[in-house]
Amino acid sequence: MKSREEREYEERVKRRVLILRDLIQEGKINFAEHLRESFEESLSNARYDENGEPDLSTIDGRIRSMALAAEYFDHREKTKDAISLYQIQESYFKRFEVNFQDFYKVMLEKNLTPHQVAEFAAYKHSNDYLEKAVEPIIDDLNEFWGLVTEAGYYHLEDQHKSIKAVFGGDLFPANDQNIASKCGIYTDTIILPCPIIRSRHLFKVWNKQQRVYYLVKHALNILQYRDLALADLEKPIVVILADKEMIDDFSFEEVKKLGERDALYHAKEVFGREFNSTDELVEFCQDLDTVDKVMNEIKDQTKVLFDTEFTEPLSIQIEKQIKGQSGQLMQTQNPGLIVASLGFGRMSVSNELLLKSMKVGGGVPLIDAPTSWQYFRWKLEYDGERTSQNLNLPNSHILKGLNELPNTNLKWIGKIPPKGLIEIRKSGAIDEIRNVLSKGIEDLVLADYLNYETTSKTVYNNLKAAFENHQKNINDLSAKKWKIAGKDFGSWLVMGTLEIASAYTGTPLYGVPTAVLIQLIDAPKLKDLPKSIKTIKEIEREKQNLSKSPIGLMFKYK
Repeated sequence: MKSREEREYEERVKRRVLILRDLIQEGKINFAEHLRESFEESLSNARYDENGEPDLSTIDGRIRSMALAAEYFDHREKTKDAISLYQIQESYFKRFEVNFQDFYKVMLEKNLTPHQVAEFAAYKHSNDYLEKAVEPIIDDLNEFWGLVTEAGYYHLEDQHKSIKAVFGGDLFPANDQNIASKCGIYTDTIILPCPIIRSRHLFKVWNKQQRVYYLVKHALNILQYRDLALADLEKPIVVILADKEMIDDFSFEEVKKLGERDALYHAKEVFGREFNSTDELVEFCQDLDTVDKVMNEIKDQTKVLFDTEFTEPLSIQIEKQIKGQSGQLMQTQNPGLIVASLGFGRMSVSNELLLKSMKVGGGVPLIDAPTSWQYFRWKLEYDGERTSQNLNLPNSHILKGLNELPNTNLKWIGKIPPKGLIEIRKSGAIDEIRNVLSKGIEDLVLADYLNYETTSKTVYNNLKAAFENHQKNINDLSAKKWKIAGKDFGSWLVMGTLEIASAYTGTPLYGVPTAVLIQLIDAPKLKDLPKSIKTIKEIEREKQNLSKSPIGLMFKYK
């Protein structure tokens, strides 16, 4: 007598075979010419009973494996058919319109920022009803994203030939600047996280005023992107999609583990000694219970970064953090533990961003917070160093070359009001703009075909030339004297920096083509990836230059 597991397995196989048969009949599955004869032979041998169910004794391994793929394809298509990307966005924004529309209207009428309104609501206004709403809103969003996130990712993955920028490095873009206004010309779709889901664990440790403040601030900031997300366009300018890794606790813990690995490597850079576990690092830092003790142990002060805008001596910064945000969030006044903790959160965020970028089908990480950007660059640098050590590969100087570019000051299209951006897309003006900028976009955003043996000087010169070419193209566009959404095109130009980061020492940990990466790993289990580098090199060895995209971008202006 067959066991329950055996019976369930057979039922699954039967269901898959029927799905395969239907997809073949509908013309949705075709076989390559060199495989056609063998598959047709296997299909002709398949038999079905009077109820139309397959006789498994006639279903060979070739059909079973193809049926497994057919089941995934069928599930994917049905999931997408169940709800469109537009419907997901519409339902998401309605949740905030219903609850925060009054606050949003006041914000627009008074020309305030989400921060200003949230500060009033949290500290100068009766807010018991808002504080009581926090948990129900989080629960509702958890349920909502649990139902639709998979469909959202499938829709984005299928946006082929599309420049997708995946925002990260912070809970959400700054509330006083629209990230799409900064770089909406250079990307097709900007994918933003749900800030409520991303900060759900923080809501548990914040006090009442903080919970109200961040709830209102996030809600109003979200509503600022409504028109961009719901504009009637083939490729949405903005999509808000919860991080898969933040929805369920298991995935959250997996990302945290990856962050811990990088944090230990970062701690080695800070203190100049190896740490084999988090417990070992914590034990070491617990004894550093005064600022002087910490300062004596720190070997590289540049790697102790609280905020890029802090200019005081490091000892004073640590003193302030003991009494400020770090001490409050960590619930400790131990300076050693506060310094040790810096890498954990930042590195987890970097790993989550890289994974999400991969899952949307070739997305490029986009960061607009300078401090997060620096930790992101360090994370890529550490990946490159570890890969080089594991395989004894010759060190490439590409990372160094790229890191010499941050002070490259240039003019770029970075202050487009949302209405103007929508009009550019709808009118087709985006095509003309991109036609002029095409080479610059290709070099700056895709940055393909960087030879892994190239010296830092060559890389620097190549990218510097791309920046200069982009500058010339911007001047050509300015000469057209366009008016879009009632504004001169020239009013959207800003002076600032566009930075590119890339992990590239030999073959980078995250620098492989996305299609190859997906074949090699079952994300987020990236710890085994260095062992697969030789396989990657075998796949790519016929190429003289290893094709790759930059691993991250940051647009910055004052």
